[in-house]
Amino acid sequence: MTRIITRNMSYNQDDGAASTSSSDEQNKLYISIAQAQKLHASDATFLDGSWWMPNSPQTARQRFEEGPRIAGARFFDIDDIATLNQDTKFPHMMPSVALHQAAMTALGVPHRQHPIVLYGQPDCCFIYRAWYQLACVMGHEQIHILQGSLPEWTEARGPTDTEPTTEPLQAQELDLSSSTTSTYQAKPSPESVVNLDEMKQLVQEDSDDTILVEVRSEDRFLGQVDEPRPGLRLGHMPGAQNLPFVNVLQPDNILQLLPVEKLKPILTEAGLLSTTSSSTTTRIVTSCGSGATACVVAAALVQCGRDPSTVAIYDGSWMEWGGREDTPIVTKDGSIEVNRKRQKSSESGAKQ
Repeated sequence: MTRIITRNMSYNQDDGAASTSSSDEQNKLYISIAQAQKLHASDATFLDGSWWMPNSPQTARQRFEEGPRIAGARFFDIDDIATLNQDTKFPHMMPSVALHQAAMTALGVPHRQHPIVLYGQPDCCFIYRAWYQLACVMGHEQIHILQGSLPEWTEARGPTDTEPTTEPLQAQELDLSSSTTSTYQAKPSPESVVNLDEMKQLVQEDSDDTILVEVRSEDRFLGQVDEPRPGLRLGHMPGAQNLPFVNVLQPDNILQLLPVEKLKPILTEAGLLSTTSSSTTTRIVTSCGSGATACVVAAALVQCGRDPSTVAIYDGSWMEWGGREDTPIVTKDGSIEVNRKRQKSSESGAKQ
């Protein structure tokens, strides 16, 4: 049976940012602006981890370079620091360990214990993809998400740079031929990322040991509307349940997750947290459109005490699964479409 968890919430990138909760529980992932300013005065590295959909007027990198930005910040480009296989047509696929290490070294991060403050541009909920790569996949140990927006940082008299600049890091220019070129050493957790072959196996097995969660909107999950990326099939993976990622974000400040006391009932209702304990061995695999917002729900689970080793994202997500002819899909009418090409040929023959 398909489970769909919804709330009355809409996602609008034009909504203004509001002040965030300052509860102690909420600070598991976050750092207050006042605390971040103290780190800024030390040797911490500040990274803008923003990303925007391809149909946006500007890329996040362009917005960062135009300014304003937190003084001395660097841009963590998830589309650039990504798998460089020319055969891979999907954006921001998780990079190799060598590429990640070289990028971190180039960004001035010397080791995993070096403090990083990750922040996003106003109304950007995609920074959790950068957080997931840094913290969960590559094992950085001192990473904090700024609990507030860039305008709030400025209002608190946090130092900013307003002049245009150029982010010098270009992944294609990094030398990956020798490990000696990187001072940074990652601690990778490959189980944090699921590829196509493993996802096919998980769907086929339909085991109680794994929960598949699609975080796209309900109408996309049900195949009732076209996908924003042309050419993708409509529907969802068999056995997956639906928890739209906007359900775990603050409706008036989508940079931030809901407070823990509001997150826990939502995740518990979805069957992703135990009613007695947040610790469980059941593995949760999240999927979205391209592997970015899947990290929002992954972050919500970690924020509520879930062991990160029991959470994974499907890297290719619907761009991969919905773009193939050989993947099973539950369509709008509830039937399972096993092979679209075969069905199309059959329909074509019948019409002739």
